[in-house]
Amino acid sequence: MGLALFKERRFSERRQLSGVLPGSLIRADGKGAVSCRPVDVSAHGLGIVIIGEKKTLPLGLELSLVVTDGEIPLIVAWSTPDFGKQDSVRYGLAVKDETVNLERVFENYGCLK
Repeated sequence: MGLALFKERRFSERRQLSGVLPGSLIRADGKGAVSCRPVDVSAHGLGIVIIGEKKTLPLGLELSLVVTDGEIPLIVAWSTPDFGKQDSVRYGLAVKDETVNLERVFENYGCLK
């Protein structure tokens, strides 16, 4: 018999992105902007990929997504190697303010596929 099916535990579904952020992703520790490829978004989270082992983000690091309407505070919630791609790490960023719907922000700026 095959493997048992399981359902991922997550609060909301992820939506695929066009590969463009609606603004700049800035580190709160003063080390500047984060160069990344956005992968997916949900109401309260953002998945990104960073290439280069020297460009790692520590868990708990605070970031801001700076858009024309203001800043959206985010925090690095998790990280994992990006499916065997060399020097590539995938990160999960969580919205610090639960009232912000990040998926809606990306939709308003035309960043969803």
